[in-house]
Amino acid sequence: MPETLDGLTIGQLLTLSEMRDGAELFYVVCEVVLGMTKAETAESDAVEVVRFVGWVVGQVKKINGLFEKTTTKPDDKEIKAGIRELKFGMFGLLDWYAQRMGIADHHEVEDVSWLIVYKCLDMDTKRQQYNKRLQEVIANDYRRKR
Repeated sequence: MPETLDGLTIGQLLTLSEMRDGAELFYVVCEVVLGMTKAETAESDAVEVVRFVGWVVGQVKKINGLFEKTTTKPDDKEIKAGIRELKFGMFGLLDWYAQRMGIADHHEVEDVSWLIVYKCLDMDTKRQQYNKRLQEVIANDYRRKR
């Protein structure tokens, strides 16, 4: 059993993030994280499987929380311009990373560590926030000089 989910790819994380409650949850988590077949999962100790799946679900929520922190709250101008129409979900995340890294096949992105994708997103968000603040400083300086 892994101590963390740091070894997951972004594709595995997306699979786990899209899971809903139900019997399939146990099989999918054990397959994605541990490489177990349905038969192996069914033969395993039920209490251990439930405990493990609960831990994985909690860890996935924490990881998704990290990704959510990389989003910036839009200002009134951005909302008026329609920024909320630019939410493309998980496909958008894969597409953004593919474009950022010059990868033509989105399936290649699914094999990248979620940690790398997260760090790139975090860095790009911080750069975007800086550029927005810089533009405000420049605009304010321009107004004062007039």
